[in-house]
Amino acid sequence: MPDPGRRAALVDAFVAEFVGSATWAATLAVLEGAFPGSGMAVTLSRRADELWGSMAGLDRRAGLGVPAWLDHAGMVLDLSAHAEQAREPNRGRASRPYPGAFVIDTLDPLRYHRPVGGPVAPDTGAPTAPRAEDDEDSGVVIVANLASSGARVLDSAELWRFAGRVVTGTLHEPGRAESRARARRALRALRRAVVVDPDLGLALCLGVDEARVPRCLLALTMRDETPRFVRA
Repeated sequence: MPDPGRRAALVDAFVAEFVGSATWAATLAVLEGAFPGSGMAVTLSRRADELWGSMAGLDRRAGLGVPAWLDHAGMVLDLSAHAEQAREPNRGRASRPYPGAFVIDTLDPLRYHRPVGGPVAPDTGAPTAPRAEDDEDSGVVIVANLASSGARVLDSAELWRFAGRVVTGTLHEPGRAESRARARRALRALRRAVVVDPDLGLALCLGVDEARVPRCLLALTMRDETPRFVRA
């Protein structure tokens, strides 16, 4: 995005929409579990205008802990130093704590789910029945190693494809035709995705526009045990 004004407008619109979404609520709960004792819940519960004031721009040397830069669709990460960890993610476990958002954990299905005030552990508690309106506009929070994407350079399109593979691999059960249809519906409805990598101390937030173009415009990094927002 060569026009700084257009990029700033896109980021502002994304943050305003994202902070009010069910995906944000799921993100808050997952991050509180992924980084216990960090004050993450307090940081993420700020109003949108307070969040904007605390954000640093990636083009102003705000580090993410890995080499990163901007392209036309937002943030790009170089994971070359972590390439030896590259592998397909484990089959995830999914829960749907809020209407319009679900959580997929590919690392430890119990660790990142809080029993109260956030996502419940998979296979516990009363499941939330899917509603038709939820399938029209939804988001997913994925706990995974970013290196398992298999890409050394991870841009918005590659990150969105990775999220799609995790969703498909989690919801589709071979031999069950209804699960294939469920996975297709989930992918069609997906508008927002957050990928949380506890090892890198990083969460990447993506959204797609009406043309289904993915953009990674917001990140949260945990450096020195202090949560910090970085915007494209």
